Amino acid sequence: MEHYMLMINKFLENPFLVFFLLVLSLNFSYFFVPKFPKGIPRIIALAPIFYLLYFFPWCFSFAFLRGILSLFLTWTTSFKLILLCFNKGPLSLCKNPIDFILISIFPLKISIENSRVISSSTIFKRYEVEEIFKQPYLATSFQDFWGRRWNRYSSKMLRLTIYIPTNEALKNLSFLGKNTSKILAIVATFVVSAIMHELMFYYITCGLCLKPTCEVMWFFVLQGICISCEKVFHAKNWVIMDVRVSILLKRIFIVFSFYFLLVLPVVREGKNTCEIQQLRLVQQA
Repeated sequence: MEHYMLMINKFLENPFLVFFLLVLSLNFSYFFVPKFPKGIPRIIALAPIFYLLYFFPWCFSFAFLRGILSLFLTWTTSFKLILLCFNKGPLSLCKNPIDFILISIFPLKISIENSRVISSSTIFKRYEVEEIFKQPYLATSFQDFWGRRWNRYSSKMLRLTIYIPTNEALKNLSFLGKNTSKILAIVATFVVSAIMHELMFYYITCGLCLKPTCEVMWFFVLQGICISCEKVFHAKNWVIMDVRVSILLKRIFIVFSFYFLLVLPVVREGKNTCEIQQLRLVQQA
């Protein structure tokens, strides 16, 4: 049993094999999944792919690399595939497997000017990099920071997969007003964002063998509550303090909560001990 487990670990540590499995999975998603009826049948068909996207980051021992892969594969690629299940999102616009694979993995979009031709000379001009950060230090509110300036790429995916569908579903309920449905949709979006960030830091801190602290998750839940309160104050035209003081306090709050709930949990774990813990698990098996 130990020999078998060690062989699997060595097999999956090969980056070329991991890349091959990723490309194979995305080709399956491009060629076969659209043949299923949209909605739940497609999600069921993609279930093995979602598992592989969850599993891929664990194939690498470097903590920072696991964090990056969890963001771009486990999180955003999975969300793009979920949108594809309903004929929505950037993947639904891809007309060839090259576009599909690149846009699935990377923060890219097809350039309108070069969208019709694919050749060796235009392949790099065909794509535009999604803007991820837009001067976050100039944010004037919680909504401005999270919605327009910080990690715009992930915010876009959350807006398409969580906020818009949730808001559309809630605003059809007669007992909820328009503003209430928006606030609930914002809270739901930040709860999902909190879970995904907790999972991402779970990868970074080698959470395969450790219990999550949920500190990262509570940071994003707290930010969602702050945005909701901000929208209520804006709707009611409530002004408590000078605008300049308010902006300064909001920036200080974001920085301090970021440090205590995001930075410290990672620093506290200290070392990248995945390899040691996995060897102990093999020895105990």
